[in-house]
Amino acid sequence: MSIDHRLAETMLDKVVLAGVTYLDVDGNALEHQQFAGRILRINDEEGVVLTSLIDGEEFFLPPHLDHYKVAEPGDYTLRSVDLTVTDPDYLCTWDVRLAQSNDDSDAT
Repeated sequence: MSIDHRLAETMLDKVVLAGVTYLDVDGNALEHQQFAGRILRINDEEGVVLTSLIDGEEFFLPPHLDHYKVAEPGDYTLRSVDLTVTDPDYLCTWDVRLAQSNDDSDAT
C-alpha cells in the first residue's frame, strides 16, 4: 500500500478520535477502546502515529487515509476515558479480528 503523501501532509498535527473494536474469530465483540490523539507523522512503516491527548504516549493506527472521515464541529465525549474533545478534525473506527490460534498444545 502506498500512502498519499499530499493528503498525509495535510493531516499532520490534526486531532483524531478513534474507536477500536476487538472481535473474536466468530466476530463477537470482546472489547471496545477509544483513543484521542494528535497526528505526529504518517509513513509506510508505522502507519498513522498519534500522541495521546490523555497521557502523551504514542499510538499507531492503520495508514488507510481514506478511512479517516472529517468530523462535524462539536463536542465528542469518549466515555471509556472520560474525555470530551471539541471540534476534532477526523473520526475513524476499526475492527480488529483476532486470528484463530495455531496452538496445538491441547491436542492429544
